[in-house]
Amino acid sequence: MRAVRTRAVASTAAVLLGLLLALFSTSGPAVAFFSGGLFLEVEIEDSATLVARGAAVDVPVEVTCNATGTVFLRVTVTQRSGGGVASGTGFAEVACSGAGQTVIVRVSASPSGRAFKQGTAVVTAEIFGCRPTICGQETDTETVTLRR
Repeated sequence: MRAVRTRAVASTAAVLLGLLLALFSTSGPAVAFFSGGLFLEVEIEDSATLVARGAAVDVPVEVTCNATGTVFLRVTVTQRSGGGVASGTGFAEVACSGAGQTVIVRVSASPSGRAFKQGTAVVTAEIFGCRPTICGQETDTETVTLRR
């Protein structure tokens, strides 16, 4: 009887501990956002648009931040193209509004490489920003579809 009671107490404690961890671990960014801490979030959209017959790609990125002033956004696109690789990097400065905003970053193909083409590519977006006492960065990497 005592072993059953001990097992029931241990099971209940484990469930309560799991619920507490789930509750507080998911609220971290929200707490940082509203308590004056630094909050940076970057998310790459599912598709990007080819520009000038593959000389560049317009990549839509959703940015949410509370940094002071502007944040810096760097987007890199890499794609297998024929027997080689097409790649490039684009930059943007974003004024933080506290709400999600979509930013279009133009990524030009490297002059020494190949042009981008329709199909899939790997895109990495990095955001960097500061509050008065702290700086930070966030990264998102996705496989996206390049379309005309």
